[in-house]
Amino acid sequence: MSIKEPDAPFALYQLWYPSNLLSLGRLMSLIPALIYLRRPDGHWQAGTIVGTAMLTDAIDGRIARWRGETTRIGEIIDALADKTMLNVLAVALTQTRGFPRWMMRLILLRDAAILLGALLIYLRRGSFPKARSAGRATTATMTVTMLLYIVDGPRSGQPALYVALLPFGASIVDYIPYFVGHLSV
Repeated sequence: MSIKEPDAPFALYQLWYPSNLLSLGRLMSLIPALIYLRRPDGHWQAGTIVGTAMLTDAIDGRIARWRGETTRIGEIIDALADKTMLNVLAVALTQTRGFPRWMMRLILLRDAAILLGALLIYLRRGSFPKARSAGRATTATMTVTMLLYIVDGPRSGQPALYVALLPFGASIVDYIPYFVGHLSV
């Protein structure tokens, strides 16, 4: 997350950019995914929905850059969609597919701290920080881990979780000094 000049106000029409619609669609996909997760025979349907949502996360930024439609509101929507998806899935998978409670709590705590830090930077500097590499790696590995928990439970999900702990820990190590440095200046 690098800090740049204060953000310009966004125009409502920017929400209709295809990349932003993909991010909003990712949020909306949580509803059917959660419905299927609650059904004993719905894990493959939930996995298909979440897998498709993951693909939208992989391409929305590329589409925005290709079309020349990168906007600050798009970056914020994308980040909020990612965090909402990870946090909601962590809670749901803890209840339905054996996702570890300790990891759910770590995800919730980490993302709450990141959102609080970003909000404080915004209040202090008038600009939201951009996503950092370690945070993007955490999002990617955690979403794959959660997808494996959805379709196969702990058998495939747990080994992936141990791998995902590496970028997860790196993101914490990366974000703490970053936020402290930007809030103390």
